[in-house]
Amino acid sequence: MATKRKTKAAPAPPTKTYGKVALSAEQTLHRLWERGLKIDDRPANLRTLRSIGHFRLLIYMRRFQNPATRHFRPRTRFSHIVELYDFDRRLRSVTMDAVERIEVALRAALSNPLSMDHGGHWYSDRERFGDLRRYARVLDQIAKECEGKKGLALTHYYQTYAKPELPPIWLVCERLSLGALSRVFDALSMRDRKTAGRHVWPEIPDVLLGGWLQSLTDLRNACAHHSRLWDMKMTVSPPAKPSAKALVQFAPEMADPHTFYTRATMMKALLDPLGYGGEWRDALRKTLAGCDHVDPKAHLGFPTGWDTRPAWL
Repeated sequence: MATKRKTKAAPAPPTKTYGKVALSAEQTLHRLWERGLKIDDRPANLRTLRSIGHFRLLIYMRRFQNPATRHFRPRTRFSHIVELYDFDRRLRSVTMDAVERIEVALRAALSNPLSMDHGGHWYSDRERFGDLRRYARVLDQIAKECEGKKGLALTHYYQTYAKPELPPIWLVCERLSLGALSRVFDALSMRDRKTAGRHVWPEIPDVLLGGWLQSLTDLRNACAHHSRLWDMKMTVSPPAKPSAKALVQFAPEMADPHTFYTRATMMKALLDPLGYGGEWRDALRKTLAGCDHVDPKAHLGFPTGWDTRPAWL
């Protein structure tokens, strides 16, 4: 007789009432001092608290605190917290530089080769897409983006031409976000997806490229919304490890899908065909070396000597 599987009991609903009150910058700084933080420049520290906020800085403070007592470790200064916060800002900046180059290349990949094969309005042809629902979603997205008619090129198109109703793909691509561009790429028929992908990334299989673009979109959104990259376990859209022979040098570096290092390796693979891989590696190396409070391996997944490995040469 089969035994019934026990169902896990739902957690009891919370009963506590939130009672924390907002504190002024002066009160917050005093509380931090009481917990052992060295105040190195009171006016500057107050400006930082007012312009950034205690809550945003809190996660960076944890690096310097005793987890049990929340007291700061000996000799911890307010400037140490700011240095760590600024490191994260620089890491987002160097990440966005890579994202920008890849996004621009994706626009070219979607507009140039398919336009030469099928004309500048290829996206209005149902045959270019894998299924009807995706085709309808793409058209709807493009129509919404063009609705406002903002921008010189778009205004010129609608003031000059009566047909077609929507502008050519090279104008459309300049209106679409990275997320929308990646969805257009993913929605293409297999043949057209290969054509577009190989225009810029000839060694990256189209299915893998589609997944990487989704991972890149989520990383881009995290940076655009000033989310933390430092010491962050990344669980959204983990990039797949490549199995293609031409990408064999990248596979060992992408073993842990939840680290920033795996995503950095993915970006390097996408930047190399554009001619920017080495330049971006150097910028990343400089960023990682710019803060004494960061352990690249423990906090971001970078192995020792990462920049000497085949994927990064």
